Amino acid sequence: MKTERDVIYVVGYARLPSETTAKHVYGTLGLGLALDRRTGRILEVSCTTLPPYGNEFLRELFLGKSIEEDLKTITQEIRSRYVCRTRNALLAALQDVLKRLKEHEKPTRRKKE
Repeated sequence: MKTERDVIYVVGYARLPSETTAKHVYGTLGLGLALDRRTGRILEVSCTTLPPYGNEFLRELFLGKSIEEDLKTITQEIRSRYVCRTRNALLAALQDVLKRLKEHEKPTRRKKE
């Protein structure tokens, strides 16, 4: 993926359940989203704890959707189709992505005002 000036990369983290192998290897789950700054559309997705097919599966759930407008749809898709002990951590990391994005946008909004 070519990185353009209108693309930002936002990463959210969440604790993994203690009963998972991933907890002992990674400690936390990291969810990275490349976003079009102008539209909020998700351009790329990566998750630290997933094997290649798991990342591809998440790409299908996320790509092309708006991080804010389609959040409910994305969340529902994860709840209904991502059957794994790390599901709640993935949802928490998604919420952390939104938090990081809002923190990033605050200084930008102040400058425009």
